[in-house]
Amino acid sequence: MKHSLSRRLFGITLSLVIALAVIAFFAQTLFFESFYLYKKTNSLALEVNKFNDLYSLHIETDKDLINALQKFESDNNAKIIIRSLDGKYRYISNNIASDKESYDTLTAFGAELINDEELVNQVVTYSQTKYKIFENQSSGTKKIGIVSPISLNSKNDSIFFCISSIQPIKEASDVAREFLIYLFLGLITISIILALIYSNLISKPLVNLTRVANKISNMDFSPVCETDREDEIGSLAKSLNFLSKNLQAALLDLQQKNRKLEDDIEKERQLENMRKDFISNVSHELKTPIGIIEGYAEGLKDGIASGEDATMYLETIIDESKKMSVLVTNMLELSKLESGTIKPNFEAFNINRLINKILKKHKPDFEENKFNVNFNSTTPYSYVYADPFQMEQVLTNLITNAIKYTPPKNDINVSIQEGLDKFKISVQNMGVSIPQEEIGKLFDKFYRLDKSRERTQKNSTGIGLSIVKNILRLHNSEFNFQNINGGVEFYFYLEKIVSSEEEE
Repeated sequence: MKHSLSRRLFGITLSLVIALAVIAFFAQTLFFESFYLYKKTNSLALEVNKFNDLYSLHIETDKDLINALQKFESDNNAKIIIRSLDGKYRYISNNIASDKESYDTLTAFGAELINDEELVNQVVTYSQTKYKIFENQSSGTKKIGIVSPISLNSKNDSIFFCISSIQPIKEASDVAREFLIYLFLGLITISIILALIYSNLISKPLVNLTRVANKISNMDFSPVCETDREDEIGSLAKSLNFLSKNLQAALLDLQQKNRKLEDDIEKERQLENMRKDFISNVSHELKTPIGIIEGYAEGLKDGIASGEDATMYLETIIDESKKMSVLVTNMLELSKLESGTIKPNFEAFNINRLINKILKKHKPDFEENKFNVNFNSTTPYSYVYADPFQMEQVLTNLITNAIKYTPPKNDINVSIQEGLDKFKISVQNMGVSIPQEEIGKLFDKFYRLDKSRERTQKNSTGIGLSIVKNILRLHNSEFNFQNINGGVEFYFYLEKIVSSEEEE
């Protein structure tokens, strides 16, 4: 990434390290020596005052004085000269010269301080410790000089000169500059290591959180932020996981409601189409009988027919009225079945008895068309669990359909076959066949094999099989039409039950 957090952290860390190194370099170059001089001067002055407080008027022998002065020189890296007010030297550091009377040596060491009469007079007059930074002519180095009154035998009877060279600080400063270069390289290395640590502790978790957030924005809720941290990043990861879970649940709920809405819309569309089809089909089916009734009624009114012709006219009107009544009744029944307002009233009954009843009712039709009707059952009692009234409608429609479409002098076979947990009921009408591509359409409302939909002597409304289909679906029954050798078969299955009558 162009502006990745890792790069920014590395840049910020490196910039801070470089800034600190640059500040340290310039501070060492510009201010370190001055600061050192200030601290060294104050330290020497403080130590001189301490020495005066400890040893003034408390030195019993010269040996004790020399030991104390040598210790002071060793502790403070300084050289000491003590001169009485009358100009005699009471003590000169061993590091200056073994000959205490050697003025040349003394001059070479610190004549600039010792011969500064104005400074000496201020010290004597005001009894105060004074200091001076001077350039030693013989050695060419800077030195710190501390001048203070000291009481050896009487109060302020001598002057204490303390001199310390500051040449080593320059050498230390040069070494420090070189050291800063190595320190700078080391700090760059440290900054790289810190950037890697930042990356592992902050950048990588944030990158992972960003990846999960991008997935969520694309409606992919499968990724999860894996973290056991208890800090702000861990809290953010847990919040993101919680958000992802809630969004997924909300999305699933929305999808379910959307699918339900689509189903409802589709059902409404289907109902609307059914309504339109119903109106269209009803208009078509009722148009012919209404036209016939109207024509025959006008003929009677106008006196066209009389005697037997008038009776024929009236019988035709009555017959067409009955057909209209059957059509309207069937359409209302089908409408109730399709809307789901009718529910089966399940009970156990012997379907053999029901079939015999229906066949007996249609016996005149069988004899009129010289049909050979056969009813075969593998059991004398076939008890099923279904709605008896609706099963009577199914069987009546199937047998009526067989009567309408079976050529005279052919067979109509009704059979019941017992299975493990179901009975198979079939109705066969022989002497006919149905084109294979038409079989699936036979259950459509108002569908008839005659494409012209002209009324024939069979008086088919095209609703009977639709009623059969809807009733069997309410019973969760498997059913179908199929061509068989020499005829057509409709079969369906009903749940089998064991009755006390059958057990006997």
